[in-house]
Amino acid sequence: MNQPISSVFTQIAHGRSTLPVESATTVINAKSGYARRNRSAVLEHLLHSHSQEPVRGSLTVTFLYTSQRPGAPAKDAISYAAIAAITIQLVGAGILPILGVASQRVFAVTAAGILLSTAAGTVLRRQQQKELCSARDVHPDRREVACITSGNGSADAVVIVSEGGGVRIEDLAAGRAGGLGFAPTLGVGVLLALWTIVLLALTTLERSDAWSMLALSGVGAAYTAYAARKWRSSAALGFNFSGETKKVVRADKVMEVLMKAEEIETGVGSALLPIFFPGQLRVEEELWWAERKQALKAVKGM
Repeated sequence: MNQPISSVFTQIAHGRSTLPVESATTVINAKSGYARRNRSAVLEHLLHSHSQEPVRGSLTVTFLYTSQRPGAPAKDAISYAAIAAITIQLVGAGILPILGVASQRVFAVTAAGILLSTAAGTVLRRQQQKELCSARDVHPDRREVACITSGNGSADAVVIVSEGGGVRIEDLAAGRAGGLGFAPTLGVGVLLALWTIVLLALTTLERSDAWSMLALSGVGAAYTAYAARKWRSSAALGFNFSGETKKVVRADKVMEVLMKAEEIETGVGSALLPIFFPGQLRVEEELWWAERKQALKAVKGM
């Protein structure tokens, strides 16, 4: 269960209060067309958690609507997998001494490691909430439309429509959560010091205890491998999207998808067009987009 510990190490190494993104993603304001590099791991997870089964040459655009600020994260499959892994490790560490296979030190070291990992996970969740709170509110009378994409060649894009009460996605993308702060940094330092003590304790175990710890660590390794292959759901990230208004646009031709997306939310297709079609368009496509640009100007003037 060392994934939260390694994540805390990553935070300190990068000098940030939030985890760095693993892949290049871009956030585009559909109204202004302004694009910025995404620095939020939360938005990266949001994009990939809504990805569809990839089909060569196709594109899927998912529209998500919300009128609420992100709140407390809900539990998802990764959360339940963590609970299951912890339970198996604690039960296993408790049974082994009873069976005479290992000593009580195995249970003590296992419990200490789980406690420290849980504490590190709490720090990570606190920093995630801090990142979400750093975004400004959308004015009650306005709508903010932001596109998230991995760029040309990607098979998915997510459009978040914040309707009065949501948050500005561009603020999240900017990664303005700030540093860890003195108290969290001190707490992380204490966690790392205690984790070092646990690792030193492992080196003093008897042979039978060492083999028992290796078996129990296998459960944690299996969980880490599972969690590393999964993207967190919207609810687990703290977002509250309306399932009734969710729209998914998918077609074999990318241009067709962008045109349909533009018809659903003015400015979305126009914002994504230079990403997926940086070159010259066909004559009929130029005419179609020229008409849509006039509609976009009307929206900007509102």
